[in-house]
Order: sequence, then structure tokens, then C-alpha cells
Amino acid sequence: MAEFAKESDKFEGRQVPMDCDAERYLLGGILRDPNVIAPVIEVVSEDEFFYLERHQLIWHAMKNLYSQGTPIDMLTLPAELEKAGKLPQAGGREYIFEMMESVASSANVDWNLQHLRNKYVLRKLIKMSSETIKKAMDASNSPDEVLQAAERDVFAIAEKQVKNSLKPIENFVTPLLDRLNNRKDGITGVPTGITELDQLTNGLQNSDLIILAARPGVGKTSFALTIAANAAIDYHKNVAFFSLEMDGVQLAQRLLCSRAQIDQSKLRNNKLSPEEMRKLIATVAPINQAPLYVDDNADLGIMELMSKARDLKRKGNLDMLIIDYLQLMKTGGEENRAVAIGAISRGLKILAKELQIPVIALAQLSRKVEEKGRERPQLSDLRESGSIEQDADMVWFVERQFVRTHKDEDKYKAELIVAKHRNGSVRDIDLSFVPEYTTFYDATNEEGDGGAGDSEYSYSDDPQASGYSFGDYQ
Repeated sequence: MAEFAKESDKFEGRQVPMDCDAERYLLGGILRDPNVIAPVIEVVSEDEFFYLERHQLIWHAMKNLYSQGTPIDMLTLPAELEKAGKLPQAGGREYIFEMMESVASSANVDWNLQHLRNKYVLRKLIKMSSETIKKAMDASNSPDEVLQAAERDVFAIAEKQVKNSLKPIENFVTPLLDRLNNRKDGITGVPTGITELDQLTNGLQNSDLIILAARPGVGKTSFALTIAANAAIDYHKNVAFFSLEMDGVQLAQRLLCSRAQIDQSKLRNNKLSPEEMRKLIATVAPINQAPLYVDDNADLGIMELMSKARDLKRKGNLDMLIIDYLQLMKTGGEENRAVAIGAISRGLKILAKELQIPVIALAQLSRKVEEKGRERPQLSDLRESGSIEQDADMVWFVERQFVRTHKDEDKYKAELIVAKHRNGSVRDIDLSFVPEYTTFYDATNEEGDGGAGDSEYSYSDDPQASGYSFGDYQ
């Protein structure tokens, strides 16, 4: 079939991957047995799946007939092509007849389909690589932009190779039962473990960008880590926590103390009682077994973040992403800081939609919120707020009056202000905060207990149950 080779489709003097005979056999097999078109349609999403233009036209006509419920045969197929004015370009009636006659049966359709898909993927990769080279040769494009575009294109090609085919009903029933068993109070997204927040949002939803903001020292990192721990440890959700401010050991210390309900200062000073040591050891195993991933690279940029997130998603290990915090992320070199932050927030929103996960980005509030007489933060208090507010599906503010008043009665009181909720109502949610554990809980009606006494977290009194001993911490 040398006459089908096209000089314009050669790459570095070599013909791009294709097999015109296999294309003809596949289309001829459909003419022999029109019933085989259903699984083919499931795989062939674009006409360019076929290398030859005449085969692209024939396939397009077959799809049209199938969608109309019209039988595909030697009468309807040429008529469909003729109606579109494409019959001569498709080789005419004679070529269509020869195509069917060249195939004895449709027995090899599955093999031809897989074979042609491999060729198509290789052509897509060659085309994408060629475009990447052109972009890299253009001095106006930054390396980060070229890398980002290339990675996005490769990810898209890889994703298209994963196709849902016919499966036994049990493949769908089992995940449904698992979802129902793990669902609480109608939660459809990623649970936060904060009851009123989960009721408001039905869990954090896929593709949502959530901005979590607070003044320094109020507890935005603690609240984010509380959510991450609840989702990963209690609900077995895959959570990635990117920390640009604290290193991984500090986060681990916070997490251990919050889950074991131990005063952090005692752990730092090595003054734990035997009971506290047992609680700490019993906490280690569930934390280590949780699908919680931490990246403490302080020099993280939006491009690198997106690359790591895509890699986790490809491996099936990502249900939620948390970044602490947005203004510390490395930018693409934009001179205007507001423009740079806007580019980051847009990138995070794109990532949330692309990977179909909720993304929580922590953010710093401007100094305006510290003005006298200001009791509550506002959306305008977000530093470089314009783009952040616009891109966000939800904006949360963490508030603790104790930071302002230093009164004992305010010590355990906290509040989550849902200031923006694109898909629901806004609300102020009362919380309890235990500073010794740096942990947030559902608000309680008991004064001064900080919610710690109501925690549902339990531990074993047997240190050996965790696989660790006292000696490990001495």
C-alpha cells in the first residue's frame, strides 16, 4: 500500500506509525458484521484514529449511521457518504466493496483495534513532541510554560487510554456498597470530620478550589492538618499535604499529639507520663497506615506541584490536595505580585478540575484585618485578593477570639466563617480548639473542655498492638 504513504506525515525522514491494511480490515470487519461497531466506538473517540483520510471519512459515516439506528451495509454506507459529498474522496463504491471483500469475517476486529490504537497513540505522541519542540525553540515561551503544556498533553493522552468497557454487575455493586457503608449523613465528597461543615458541603466536592485564610498564629495550618488527618485516617481518603512553611517532622509531631491528645510541650521536653507514652505509641500505627502524603519542599512552584499531583492521581493515590500556603509558592517570575498570585490560584483551580479532586489552599490575610474595631475578616482582606476570590469555589476564615482578647473564657473557642460558597449557603460554624494539641473539634456544650473530651478517637492500652515499644521513643 505504498501509495498511501504521505510525505507530509513523515518525521525526520521516517514514516509515522500506521497500518493501512489493518485499518481496512477493521472497517471491512464492521461491514461484515455491523454488531462489532459498539466496542469499536468505545475505543475510537476521534476520526484521526485512522491514518488514511478515506478511512476517516468512512468511519465518520459509519458513526452517523450507528447513531441514527440505521443498519450499516453496502447500500447505506455509500449513500451516507454521497449525502455528505464525500463518496469520491472515500474511494467510491468500488473501494468500499473491495474493503468488505478483503475480510473473511469479523473475528480479528479486537486484535486490529488494539493494534491500531497503539499506532494512533504513537502518532499523537510524535505530534505532541513536535509541538513541544516548536514551543521550546520560541524564545518568548518560558521553560515552565513549555514543561507544563507538555505534561498536560501527555497526561491527556494517557487518560484517554483508560476506557470503561462492559463489566460484570458485581464490579459496580461492590464499590456502591463500600461508598454507602462509608457515607455519613449524605456525605458525597471528601469528609472533613467537622460535622457542621460536612453537612453544609456534603463533603468537599471534586473540582472545588477552597481558600482557607487566617491571620498568623490563629491556626490555619492546624485546621488544615485536622482536616487532612480526619480524611486520611478516619475515612481512608488519599490526601497530599504540601507544606512550604513547616517541615515534615514538625507536621508529624503535631499530628501525633493531636491524635493521641497529648500536650506538644511535654513531647518536646520528653516529659510524657507512662499513660501518655502508651497513648502516643498506640497512635503511631493508624497514622503510618493512613494514605497521607507530605511534601515539605519550601521551594515549590505551581508547575512542580501540578506535576507531582498528576503523578499521584495517575497512580490512584489522590483524593484531596492541601497547600500551606499559597503566598509562599514560587511564581513564574512575574514582576507584579498580584499577577503572580493570580496565576497560582488559576493554576490550582485548573488542577482541581483536571484531576477531579478538592484542592484546599491556605492563604494569608492582609494587615487590614488587624485594624481596631474590625471583629471579622472579609473577602477583601485576602492578600492579592482579586484573583484568589474569583477563582475560589469556597472561602473559609478561621477565627479565634482568644488571639485578640487573651481571656480565659475564649481559650477553647474557635469559629470557621464560610464567607463564600459557590454551590451553597454561607455560614458561621462554631468550633472548639485545644491549643495544647493544636487541634480543632466540633463545638461542645461543655464549658472549658475544648472538645477534647468528646473526641471519638480511641486507642489501645497495649503498646504492642501498634508494633512499637517504649524503647522506640527513649
